[in-house]
Amino acid sequence: MSDEALSRALTDRIRSVPGVTGVYPTRPIVHAAAEAVASTFALQEPDVLVDVHRDGSALRIGAGIAVDDARPAPETVREVGERIRDLVDERTGAPADLVEVTIRLVEGIGGPVDESAGPDAGEPAATPG
Repeated sequence: MSDEALSRALTDRIRSVPGVTGVYPTRPIVHAAAEAVASTFALQEPDVLVDVHRDGSALRIGAGIAVDDARPAPETVREVGERIRDLVDERTGAPADLVEVTIRLVEGIGGPVDESAGPDAGEPAATPG
């Protein structure tokens, strides 16, 4: 399976996790903002959102997600990580060495939004393989 096909499959799997409202590329926020603007204007949204990095036999997966406040964020991140690991094992036959999931946006919180924190304020949750 190619890395692009794996990324597409991982993106679909992540989107199916309860509490996930979006999947974003792990690239810098400027790139993500440009893609968000493009999708607002109904331009083609990129379907390769999950980063798949190979270094020899090592495999690293990175994903940025948006979550809602209907479910605790740690539970959502944990399930996303589990689904990533399951799909990588299923499709590649080898476990991922590192899975990094970063919450980039939490939607639906009732209080005022702290704009100074920015959407990348969340800490990545990394789980070594």
